[in-house]
Amino acid sequence: MSIIRTKLKRLRTSSWLSKIIVSISYGFFSAVGINLFLNSANSYSIGIPGIAQLLHAILMIYQIKISIAKLVILLNIPLVITSLIIFGWNYTVFSLIAVSANVVFLKIVPVSHILSDSLTNTIMGSTIIGLGIGLCFRTGFSTGGTDVVVSYIQKKFHKNIGFINTIINGAILIIVASVLGLKGAIYSLIGMVITSYFMDKIYIQQRDVTLVVLTKKSSAVSSSLRGYTHGATMFYGKGIYRNEKTDMLISVIQKNEISLLKKMILSEDENAFISVQNTSLISGNYIKRL
Repeated sequence: MSIIRTKLKRLRTSSWLSKIIVSISYGFFSAVGINLFLNSANSYSIGIPGIAQLLHAILMIYQIKISIAKLVILLNIPLVITSLIIFGWNYTVFSLIAVSANVVFLKIVPVSHILSDSLTNTIMGSTIIGLGIGLCFRTGFSTGGTDVVVSYIQKKFHKNIGFINTIINGAILIIVASVLGLKGAIYSLIGMVITSYFMDKIYIQQRDVTLVVLTKKSSAVSSSLRGYTHGATMFYGKGIYRNEKTDMLISVIQKNEISLLKKMILSEDENAFISVQNTSLISGNYIKRL
């Protein structure tokens, strides 16, 4: 139990700095993706930045000038409050940093036309944004906005964030198609699929795996893991080859936890056999570690 607490404490201390760096990096990535690429293709990002882009374009038709950065701030206010209620301050503070960094960089990064081809602009911009959002989720927080809703659904129903984002952002595509034309909607659809793909690839916490451990020191191993977030089941048995006592421990965990648990298990039994298998369906009392 003490080993777990010590390791988790070290992880929490070191993660604060990495979370701040990632949240600021996301703000930069998002601004670069929008101002240098997506705007050139009349393509729209996912989530609040995409909605802000869309509102900005619609308001410009009526000669109303409100910057994308200001719209991002206004749209995020109710969702940040929701994040505080659902996830608490520790989760929300980094989302606030990410949103703030995005607003600042949207002002700093100039709106430019680097590439002439709309499809290439869409692919480049969407890839950069997808990497930024995926890194935020992987580090343990969202990018604010609609990602708060995505985080809640992912935690509650174990659905991939990319899939959820695609469903939510379908509304943006419908409005883009009806107000600004089919071409922009098609490019936006391509961009959203690309962004969702990279989000899912980067955010490995949403992938659950089954951990199987064969050990001759089951008492020490089980004692070490007893205080961890996820439960485990021990099966008592005997090895066929040497006819020695060999017990099997099974637990469902998140993919990003494999390295930590491996170290903890091997610290108790350096000869333990560890196997990891993909898990596609989970039913029961299973806790996600954000």
